[in-house]
Amino acid sequence: MNNRVVILGRPNVGKSSLFNRIIGRRKAIVEDMPGVTRDIIEAKTDWAGKEFILVDTGGLVPQTHDEILQKVKETIEREVKRSDVVLFVVSVREGVTPLDEEIARLLYPYRDKVLLVVNKVDTERDEEAVGEFYRLGYELLFPVSSVHGRGVGELLDEVVKRLREERVELNYRGIRITLAGRPNVGKSSLLNALLREERVIVSPVAGTTRDTVEVPFKWKGREFVLVDTAGVRRPSNVEYGVEFFSVGRSLKAIDSSDIVCLVIDASEGITRQDKRLGGLIHRRNKGCVIVANKMDLCSLSEEEVLKLIRKDLFFLDYAPVAFTVATEGRGVEDILEKAVLVYEDYTKQHKTSFVNRAVQDILRDKPIHHRGKEVKVYYAFQEDIKPPTVVVITNYPDAWKESYRRFFIKRLREALDIRHSPLRLVVKGRE
Repeated sequence: MNNRVVILGRPNVGKSSLFNRIIGRRKAIVEDMPGVTRDIIEAKTDWAGKEFILVDTGGLVPQTHDEILQKVKETIEREVKRSDVVLFVVSVREGVTPLDEEIARLLYPYRDKVLLVVNKVDTERDEEAVGEFYRLGYELLFPVSSVHGRGVGELLDEVVKRLREERVELNYRGIRITLAGRPNVGKSSLLNALLREERVIVSPVAGTTRDTVEVPFKWKGREFVLVDTAGVRRPSNVEYGVEFFSVGRSLKAIDSSDIVCLVIDASEGITRQDKRLGGLIHRRNKGCVIVANKMDLCSLSEEEVLKLIRKDLFFLDYAPVAFTVATEGRGVEDILEKAVLVYEDYTKQHKTSFVNRAVQDILRDKPIHHRGKEVKVYYAFQEDIKPPTVVVITNYPDAWKESYRRFFIKRLREALDIRHSPLRLVVKGRE
């Protein structure tokens, strides 16, 4: 074990508020409705000189026929076994509920690592009601207010007493790959297939993933961070609340990624929202792998699907395409193979002399003129990577119209052997 502290309890007792209070920032989405957190959210934090990994979980419903909640239960049971300390959270406002009693029984085999946290103790009157929770059979009881921070310090003092290590490693280094797409195209199934474990909850119900989930892992000696996001719908279809914040975090995850896997449902073809997301990835100059998922449900061949993708997502012509059936694990490693190809181009650096020669060769083959005068490039250089950014210093910046820029970028990508990544062109005057 690696100083893991897991927070669990029935829905809507304030687990995510406590998580955010302990780590000192708003990472888990908090909303006053049950069942907001469904996946496992992790963060490294520290108290009194000891580091630990804090884990937020979905609301636990021990006996349920609901598919999503059943998977939440399975996920939590796995987390309890992996953790050093379990914070069993209840709410003073509702008192001891039958669900609390059932969860207490479920946790009893692990009672040596359980601390009972009575949350929402915001007033002295709330304090008087805390004693009732000793009925649950746990000796160590901590009244806290996650909203106001009351009692959280005393709770953490007890937590760190039980941890063996001073330092923990939660490694988020490596190629950051964000799985993006509209709801229910199979993003979470893909993440689980790539990790070969049920790391995030998968359900045919659209919108199962609400938080952004980051998972570091290794594959063939390379380090990656996989980011699963909430499905992104049109802004007009998104109500303020949980989904509003989920979509906002999805867009933020795209911004912070190296490569975005645009996941589409091959059985439904390319939708308007797929095009919008593709355009967003293109405008942000992100490396991209297009993932045609659910090929088992598609009546078209891979060649036919590829033609559709190249026609409808023509602006992502540099993005390689992977064909997958996430539920069977088919084709998922091809995503990583192609992501590595994209990343190598995305981080490619060239000498100034090489860039200058390439630029002059393109201009010689297809010169441009401005009001009858020849457009010249005095010099060019690669300014940056992620994406590769080429700056050209020219006598007439206004002459570089959009159509010529597109042609120039395409030729420049060929000359610089940047075939699987976007290339950004910056045109400047000599002054």
